[in-house]
Amino acid sequence: MTQYKILIVEDEFITALDLQRTLKKQGYSCQITSTGAEAITFAENEKPNVVLMDINIDGEINGIETAEKIYSKFAIPIIFMTGYSDEENIAKTKYSKPVAVLCKPLDIDVLKATIISAIEKVA
Repeated sequence: MTQYKILIVEDEFITALDLQRTLKKQGYSCQITSTGAEAITFAENEKPNVVLMDINIDGEINGIETAEKIYSKFAIPIIFMTGYSDEENIAKTKYSKPVAVLCKPLDIDVLKATIISAIEKVA
């Protein structure tokens, strides 16, 4: 069985660890980064199958800008996670062609189904 790689880009460490633990139980390999620069470097070097991207992250560029760069350079599917479901932020995500924009707190069953969908679209 192939072990799929997921990059979690989340600046709230406890949230990231909880998500990583949950996804590892599902058989995924997960890496956590907290800034856009770290995420871009990881995507370039490791080519994850999916990126789970928080919209508001630490660093010089936000999650939306980071996702746009990752998607345009590497065509890796993006799933946004946000605590802010306002129309303006969600509209800005369209340039990275996200698989989905999920609101926090995340419904794990929805997240799992969304990850599977993202992987199947690329395969």
